[in-house]
Amino acid sequence: MMAVPLLVARGALLPADALEGTSLCLGCGACTAHCKVQVPVAERLLSWRGDEVSRPAPEPLHRVAGDAVCVCVLTDARDWSADWAASSGRAVSVLRTGDSLGHASWKLGDREVVAAVAAHLVGREIVTGSGAVAEVAMAAGLTVHRLEAPTAGQVFHTCHTGPRSSTSQLACCGRREAFPTREPDAARAVALENVRRLGDTATACADDECARWLNEHGARILGPTDSYRSFHG
Repeated sequence: MMAVPLLVARGALLPADALEGTSLCLGCGACTAHCKVQVPVAERLLSWRGDEVSRPAPEPLHRVAGDAVCVCVLTDARDWSADWAASSGRAVSVLRTGDSLGHASWKLGDREVVAAVAAHLVGREIVTGSGAVAEVAMAAGLTVHRLEAPTAGQVFHTCHTGPRSSTSQLACCGRREAFPTREPDAARAVALENVRRLGDTATACADDECARWLNEHGARILGPTDSYRSFHG
């Protein structure tokens, strides 16, 4: 894939054909981590694609419900904020997002995403079980409280939480960025391969969105918000 931008620059490959090939990049950064000569492969591919790929429009930021400093950012229909407030002893506000605070748009080069999040949540602290939400919030200069995954037999490490623990898991769950929409068949294949490798052993994952994605494909994974027994809404 790294040869693609060079071939385009030399006129040996059309940009449309190049994009078809680089669309298989997950953006997980495993190639960068394993490169023996420290070439930032993922970052360079992302930079090139950012110039050639139309960015998805970020979802408008919803109103924060409440005045408390701690804002629980909810990425699906489940509302675990009351349970977290009870366990932490802190008052909470709630913010819902359907696109992880515009994470995919930001990763494709839309710098206005971070500025908008910083202005929208100035003076707040973020509570989240989503690695994507945490990335955007930290880039916006906000304090982030990451939810911890429940204890389980094994741990599924995501690209948001650190390197894989062994060769028995892939470097990415297959959900990263817009991969499921760009390459749905490949994304599903990645998910199913992870599920096959995980087997029937109960597994913990420190990222709710990855856990939900893999569970949709047959895994048994506990995400951070599964620490809270009751959900509202």
